[in-house]
Amino acid sequence: MSPTLASICSSSDDDDGNCHAIIPIFGVRLKIFRCLLRYLYGGAIPEEIWSSTNASNRYGVVDLKIQAEVHIVQSLINVANASDLFLYADGNDCALLKECVIDYFKVHAQEIRSHPSFQKVKESTDIMDQLMEALTSSRALRSWTLNEKDEDYEMMSVDLLRRKLYERELSMDGSREVLIRRLVKWDNTSHKSRN
Repeated sequence: MSPTLASICSSSDDDDGNCHAIIPIFGVRLKIFRCLLRYLYGGAIPEEIWSSTNASNRYGVVDLKIQAEVHIVQSLINVANASDLFLYADGNDCALLKECVIDYFKVHAQEIRSHPSFQKVKESTDIMDQLMEALTSSRALRSWTLNEKDEDYEMMSVDLLRRKLYERELSMDGSREVLIRRLVKWDNTSHKSRN
């Protein structure tokens, strides 16, 4: 489901709910947009899953975006692209990808720093701060829950945060910080409604 695409289409409906307008789609190649639509209507994961990440993010196809992140994390992170993937993940709220690239940085910091693509990372003080904090932190994120009432979200991996959001039928899209805020808000709301 894509609320973004639904909104674009419904804003073009006439009084009877029929759409006769041409709806321009910008910023995505036709082939990729077709893959996105095919996924929405049939659930088929596009072969060009990496290329579809931008389109799925732009048009709010969260399931495909998360599947693309998983695909990238499982097979595409290396020394040559780690810097670019980190910048991409940070700019597109790909929380799982960002967390996994940080983990990769922890193991391969020297090699990545000597790669030419690291220059882009050095240009952003915010990104450098995030990496320095991750590299100097001894904090290990959990991928398992301690118990049913486990609310120590700061210590949870993105994968675990997303599982908890899924259980509560909340959106799993956004940065790590957004995921945590969403869970805390839900906890506060659900505790108030129980009392």
